[in-house]
Amino acid sequence: MFTSRSRSHGRAWRLRHVLPAVACVAVPALAWAIVIQVEDPGRAAQASPRDLEAAVPARHFINVASTADHILEERARNRRRDTEVQVRSGDTMMGLLQRAGVGRSEAYRAIEALKKVYSPRDIRPGQAIHLALLHDETGLETDSTARLAEMRLRASVERDVKVARNGDGFVAESVERSLSRGVAGARGEIRSSLYVASEQRNVPVAVILEMIHGFSFAIDFQRDLRRGDRFEVVYEAFREAGGQLAKTGPLLYASLDQQGNSLEMYRYETSDGEVDYFTPKGESVRRLLMRTPVDGARLSSGYGMRKHPILGYSRMHQGIDFAAPRGTPVYAAGNGKVEYAGRNGGYGNYIRIRHNGSFKTAYAHLKGFAKGVHGGARVRQGEVIGYIGTTGSSTGPHLHYEVLKGGGHVNPRSLDLPTGRTLRGKELARFQQVKADIDRLRDGLPETRIAQASCGDGGAKAKAKVC
Repeated sequence: MFTSRSRSHGRAWRLRHVLPAVACVAVPALAWAIVIQVEDPGRAAQASPRDLEAAVPARHFINVASTADHILEERARNRRRDTEVQVRSGDTMMGLLQRAGVGRSEAYRAIEALKKVYSPRDIRPGQAIHLALLHDETGLETDSTARLAEMRLRASVERDVKVARNGDGFVAESVERSLSRGVAGARGEIRSSLYVASEQRNVPVAVILEMIHGFSFAIDFQRDLRRGDRFEVVYEAFREAGGQLAKTGPLLYASLDQQGNSLEMYRYETSDGEVDYFTPKGESVRRLLMRTPVDGARLSSGYGMRKHPILGYSRMHQGIDFAAPRGTPVYAAGNGKVEYAGRNGGYGNYIRIRHNGSFKTAYAHLKGFAKGVHGGARVRQGEVIGYIGTTGSSTGPHLHYEVLKGGGHVNPRSLDLPTGRTLRGKELARFQQVKADIDRLRDGLPETRIAQASCGDGGAKAKAKVC
């Protein structure tokens, strides 16, 4: 029940907003009566109120004050305000909606509807959420909380999620986003590292990592690359309607030119469903073992005789050491079965993997083991098996890496490793057709895009030049 103050306020509000509406409806009816008088003064003189009522159409005789009052008050009670809020660190969907002015029970109903198409736990800091809120501006309500009309957010690059008011409840729907599929490419010159050179050409990180992984069987990226080496990549790209890059697909082609020694790899799916990268001759770029089982590390000690840093006398160093920050991931050099994972004297935390009847690899001084890595577990090439540490006889965080062939230690850096799969017959012919298609895509990339990627750091002037 309203107080006398709220009734007074309501009357003032109606005087302010309703009278103009009354005038808008009453003036046409009055004008109708005036027309009757002008057209037939005699009839007008004899006309009674009932005659005027009969002459003016019934649709003009409505309770204008009541109708206009209702319409304007309803509009003021549901004044819509659109806003966009950013998810903060530690936010929950409930806290975000309440911070925007939505009541707790209202927010709860909206979140329950949202859960049918999107988990509220998946919101992340920096994510934008669009809210449409209904505010009561009549001044008649004491509750200042807003009512939620609509909520929209980007669930992924492929879809949006929308929650809309439906009576006293809410309904949620998932809306697929339209993305165009194409290719993108870049060429460049390495001046410091492949990663930096690729990043300067706006090559996505996922594409860089895929290229590094593919070539890691043939070269050591920390030691074999030189200033002036060149690279090229071609990859799938999915773009929004405005042309912005939404996501990248797989790497289709990559090349490295090391002082005239060219390495190339093409993505190909075999007839039995295996996806891999192959040289132009149809040979898999994979080898039995990766040359370097850790990224971004510095070779701190080679294979052979050396003075032991702790014992102080010379002895055979049966592996190579990679120095890197504590916690850096260590990868399985090849597919295989874990023979041992645990403490091993001066080796500290230690893993040994059997790859086939001839080869084994060992990893020492680890900080710890990756989840699921234990004796008897099977691992895949490139899978994280542990993390760099300084356990056992160690002067600092590093990985001691060994390769054993036929039971004896060998130098991992000079080892001639067997290749992977080689395509033959119909499979090779099919690969050559896919290779030709990719080469046509490379040739069809815009020259300005390639020029921008290969002209180096020459600013805007270099970007406009065709190299």
